[in-house]
Amino acid sequence: TAVSRIYFGDFPAFIIHEHIIQSFWEFPAFILLGVVAGMVAMGFMKSIMLSSSVANKLPVTDFVKPAIGGAMVGVLAIWFPAVLGIGYGSTEAAVMESFSLGILCSICIVKILATAISIGFGFGGGVFSPSLVIGAMLGGAYGTVFTNLFPEISTGIGAYTILGMGAVAAAVLGAPISTVLVIFEMTSDYALTLAL
Repeated sequence: TAVSRIYFGDFPAFIIHEHIIQSFWEFPAFILLGVVAGMVAMGFMKSIMLSSSVANKLPVTDFVKPAIGGAMVGVLAIWFPAVLGIGYGSTEAAVMESFSLGILCSICIVKILATAISIGFGFGGGVFSPSLVIGAMLGGAYGTVFTNLFPEISTGIGAYTILGMGAVAAAVLGAPISTVLVIFEMTSDYALTLAL
């Protein structure tokens, strides 16, 4: 972070307004988001194992499997181009509240599928950036529903997007403290540290 800020400038990865927690009555919603994020993270990891198992059972040589996986991801990307790449554009759009509830849910599900296929069929890559995208979409969707139900106590959809990023990434990586620090470095948002 120090080197990148010296080189690129002293600003976080996501430029957002500061979020101030509106009410302590919101903490049960944060806890429930953590539970939902944990379940999504488990489903994400299980989908990678399932994809790998399917790829291993295919009666083709190993060097053909990435081509099959690439074709499947390509078909998904025709309708959801946001699933390609590391996803910072989609994540930033979710943080800036630019997506509807339907788009947030769709990208969350399709990103899980695309990542599972990619890893399971032999592409290089990891789960950190996809877990941030999945978490941002989940948090944004959750925040949209919660804010519509309880607008007077909601900190805002953007706040839930950030919390979702942290929660899913922490569960996927098994590193909650490190993930809190990473999310904090990416946003410089002190107010959400307690909720995160």
